Amino acid sequence: MTNRRRGDKSLGRVRAAFTLIELLVVVAIIALLISILLPALNGARRSAKAVKCAANLRSVGQAFATYLAENRAFYPPAYVYPLDGDGNYDLKNQPYGHPYGYAHWSWFLFNRGTVDPNAFTCPEFPNGGVPRTNPGSESRDWEVGEQFDQNSSGPPGSLTDWQAPRVAFVANAAIVPRNKFTKELSGGERYNVLVSESAIKEGRRTVLAAEFNRNWRLAAVQGGGGLLSKSHRPVNPFYNIGSGTDEYRASAGGGFTYGPPGAKDYGLWSLSALEDKVGVIEGEAGPEINAIGRHHPGGDKLGGATNFLYVDGSVARKTILETMKQREWGSAYYSLSGPNTQVLPGQ
Repeated sequence: MTNRRRGDKSLGRVRAAFTLIELLVVVAIIALLISILLPALNGARRSAKAVKCAANLRSVGQAFATYLAENRAFYPPAYVYPLDGDGNYDLKNQPYGHPYGYAHWSWFLFNRGTVDPNAFTCPEFPNGGVPRTNPGSESRDWEVGEQFDQNSSGPPGSLTDWQAPRVAFVANAAIVPRNKFTKELSGGERYNVLVSESAIKEGRRTVLAAEFNRNWRLAAVQGGGGLLSKSHRPVNPFYNIGSGTDEYRASAGGGFTYGPPGAKDYGLWSLSALEDKVGVIEGEAGPEINAIGRHHPGGDKLGGATNFLYVDGSVARKTILETMKQREWGSAYYSLSGPNTQVLPGQ
């Protein structure tokens, strides 16, 4: 029998340490696994944001349905100029200079308690959505470089629009019209009219609203003290043969088309070309349709996909180019007065 001396470590098992090469191999394997997993995690995160945006847009669609039921099946205007500080308005009598700001279509929906104001946001936007034209006094409701409607920049502002603080969604101007309900307001021979749900024959394939591009400056114009948000504006997908993007001066015989006639991809620009642009919602930097987002998975040569709300309340994720090719913005300029509001076949 062998005697072991107490404290004699040479007789016990000694655990060998990692060598430098083995340690480097482990680090390399971990780095490889991270490089494989990160794209998948980022993709899952982007998909989750797209699903959340779609859920919010679906809630907005349900609020539209409630509004229609309460208002003889007529859609609301995209915005109006209120007559007083209580948000009262008259379509035929709107004060020039809009001293009480704007009443936006989001307010017509959430003011009745049928939808939460947060339903108008999307997590893909850095701050949830595009700010109001008159954001109010809360700094979180402003963007850097933004001014409000009275030509002053930066909070606090004394005027707050009747609108959700952030809106990630924009309405189709052919269904949810601007506030130009008289010739005096429109500046042309034509003017806007409210649209009845029954006027739209193909509700399951006609876009009611879509997501803004997450570059909020596309929905802004350059003002005297910074950028003025135009988030109250709907987007006009059509082009008139005689008057271009000015639908109110459209001739009776000109007719409308999807995008400028003969333009490549309906006048749509790539997402990368829009990153530094300002003002497409006013048509200053290209067709208004470029204000539509392209930031979700499942895109094409022009960028990513986006969520679209249809007249029947359904929501689908696809590309803006696909909706133009399939003529999903309507077969007529429903919200415009006068004859020949039909959209011509072809581009």
